[in-house]
Amino acid sequence: MLRARILSIVLAVAALAAASLATARAQSLPGLALPTAAPGAPALPPGVRLDGLYWTAPIGVDGVPLFRIAVPAQGSDQIGIVNRAQLISAAIAQLLALRNANANSGTVYDPKSFRVEVQPAGDLAVLVASDDRHPTPVPILTVTTADAKYARVPLQTLAAQWQARLQSALVQGLKKRQPAELERNLRQIAIVGGVLLLLTLLAWAFGATLGRRMRALEEQIRSNREAIAREQSAAAPDEATEPHRRRAAGLAIRASAPEMTLDVLRAIVALMRWGLLLAWFVGLIWALALFPQTTPLAHVISRRVAYVAIVILVALVLIRAADIVVVRLAHSYGRRMRVRGGDEHTRLLLRIPTVASAINAFVTFVVVFIAVLTALGYVGISTASVLTLGGIVALGITFAAQNILRDVLNGFFVLFEDQYVIGDYVVIDEWSGIVENMTLRVVQLRDGAGNLITIPHGQTTQVVNSSRDWSRVDYRLPIDAKADVGRALALLREQIEALARDEKWRSAVLDAAELIGVESIAATGIVLRASVKTAPLRQFEVKRELNARVLSALREAGIALGVDPKVAPGAVMSINPGPS
Repeated sequence: MLRARILSIVLAVAALAAASLATARAQSLPGLALPTAAPGAPALPPGVRLDGLYWTAPIGVDGVPLFRIAVPAQGSDQIGIVNRAQLISAAIAQLLALRNANANSGTVYDPKSFRVEVQPAGDLAVLVASDDRHPTPVPILTVTTADAKYARVPLQTLAAQWQARLQSALVQGLKKRQPAELERNLRQIAIVGGVLLLLTLLAWAFGATLGRRMRALEEQIRSNREAIAREQSAAAPDEATEPHRRRAAGLAIRASAPEMTLDVLRAIVALMRWGLLLAWFVGLIWALALFPQTTPLAHVISRRVAYVAIVILVALVLIRAADIVVVRLAHSYGRRMRVRGGDEHTRLLLRIPTVASAINAFVTFVVVFIAVLTALGYVGISTASVLTLGGIVALGITFAAQNILRDVLNGFFVLFEDQYVIGDYVVIDEWSGIVENMTLRVVQLRDGAGNLITIPHGQTTQVVNSSRDWSRVDYRLPIDAKADVGRALALLREQIEALARDEKWRSAVLDAAELIGVESIAATGIVLRASVKTAPLRQFEVKRELNARVLSALREAGIALGVDPKVAPGAVMSINPGPS
């Protein structure tokens, strides 16, 4: 049943996404879909398309488009635009031709004196080319009224624009075909390739050094975790002493420093790798663009692949750089907190790694989201379409992963409200133990039997923190019904105050005997009750010490123990049954 429901939700989301994407494209992207030619018409050459009332075709130099020419559409006849494009391409090829088949002979036209000019021809304009060796102008193309109407600019303005683009592109094309330029480009490629190779070798050597440092940090982190585990398992969680707790918290704080350093080193290594990959990729495109034979390939890569690849690489570099910045700021803030000291600052230190991780995750999401929108924009998909589709996908993800989202959201509030941190003794619903690890999604407790309990934050209904700021011993003492109650109360108060004055226990007892009196009266016994305020997590050891002292004092005074009416008949009695 659950699988069927999930499948139905996925299918519905997919259908909605397809419909929304189609609608968005139809509304936001007119002209992206190429019109199909009429039945029986020849296949369209690359780049020829029907734009509204005009057939258009691209004109370029060495595979790089410069502008589009237009011919009025007459039914499905596109022969006019094809013939015109072929004539213009043939004229450009003639201008870029070599003197002979030998590539070292140079071009027919001289790039130093080559010029493209506009000659008026009635209501039209003709672009012609010449140089000092060929003073007679050679026509390249005619700028027509259809071109001007398609471009939506005056004809003379359009002619001037096309003249400037052709002048620059043809001069560059002629320069690339000169023997001296070819040799210079080869030398530049050799120099740039050598520099990139040297940088790669230096990065490899530096990465090897960082790798050894990272392995040492990983070993240190493993040792720290083992030390924390030993310290936390030195006593049962409900019998944890303050020294154990403080040592465990101190170890956890010290363990966070190498973990942050390791995160920085990993980010630096990834930053070097992605940076080198980006440099090699840009260098390859640059090298291909230097030669006329490979310029079309460079253009195809740069237009269809390079933009997307560069966006992805830049996003990865930014993510790693943000990781370094966040971790360094967290590390610096942690050092200031260590200098200040205090329990609250200690708690904040234990929260810093998790908060830094949450910030890194948020920054990563933002960078990836912007990178995806940018990359899809380069390949011609509208941002509006992406956002519409993204909203539908987000709705589907919300249905499919609502438990994970709830866990993360609740985990954020646990950190924000400081409900508990690593080292606290907590009771979460029916589970209890010392907090050993926590993330935005789960918290892990180590109970008295040594079990590691993992609890998602979203499944938590109530939390009892027994070590936040201070703790309390809720002390119950059952005595015989015939005993002297006044004397027993005096003995109990005396032992509590003596414990508070003891040099060894002075730091553990914050307020001796907050309240003391008779809790209940029954035929089986009288229960005396006292409340002692202690330092965080020291209530367990204070209770054990108080038990020993009270038992010895009662025996000396000859006061017999009774039965607590709250304890079921037949149960084993003690002076202070059960944890406080």
